[in-house]
Amino acid sequence: MEAKFRSSDDILRQLVTTRREEVVRLQRSETDHLKDMETRGQARIADLRKTLPTDMVTVLDTLDGMHSEAEAATKSLTESIKAKLVSSKSAPENETTLHPGLAGGHLVAPNSLGWFTPYYGTLHGSDGTVYWQGYNPGNIDLSDSANGSGSGIFGTGAASFTVYMDWWFSYKAPEDRNYAHTVWVPFHGFSILYADDGFWDSKEAHARIDMSAVGYQYNYKATGSTDVFDMDSQNINVNDRFDGWRTMYYSDLLGADQAYLRVTASFYVYARGGGSNAQLNFSDGDANYIGVPWVYIN
Repeated sequence: MEAKFRSSDDILRQLVTTRREEVVRLQRSETDHLKDMETRGQARIADLRKTLPTDMVTVLDTLDGMHSEAEAATKSLTESIKAKLVSSKSAPENETTLHPGLAGGHLVAPNSLGWFTPYYGTLHGSDGTVYWQGYNPGNIDLSDSANGSGSGIFGTGAASFTVYMDWWFSYKAPEDRNYAHTVWVPFHGFSILYADDGFWDSKEAHARIDMSAVGYQYNYKATGSTDVFDMDSQNINVNDRFDGWRTMYYSDLLGADQAYLRVTASFYVYARGGGSNAQLNFSDGDANYIGVPWVYIN
């Protein structure tokens, strides 16, 4: 998707372009790492087979077929789980329809620069694909999944992917001082993780959601980040909803001039070994989406 910018947004155009290049570099590094693990792992498996008795090699060959069967079984299992979660809804206490700054029906914002919603947004995958971008982003649909293959021994049969949602905020700092930012991001979705590790294999499923914030004025400031969801195991069969506001804090020293803030939610999945699956879904069904974040600056 081609980026479109207003003629007055030269700085934003540069920031978004640089960010795209950064995301592509991150995925290239992850892809190279997985390829290296696969090459070295397969070489170790080949060496191991040469040292094993014939009957043990026969067992490994039989297990290879079972790993493929496990992939099909897991697909059927996760599809049935997904169908139930798609139709589920968040608990009332996790609803995000009200402004996060409301207290007693009134907006609480003492001595503040104000409340801000995103000026621009980019939803992109770590393979370089841009799923959506534009001004004034609303609710965002996104999902991310990874499926493992083979035995998983020595790090083989691994897959991973990351989806990034970048929200850009723009505002005018009225004076030279330190500014505090409180970030609220509304999540409505679910996760599914499955891995059945055994004696003859090494299987794993991992899903993680992180939030980060970085300011820009003349140059990039320091980055702040927080982990909002992280689940990882070699033996796991877990699925659940993930709903509600998630909050982080960020501080930035600015001069009296135009400033930018990039808030990012990243969605990482990893699966190793046949039948292993990790997925994050904030897309399927009317109740699942990433809502519009708010930033309170004072």
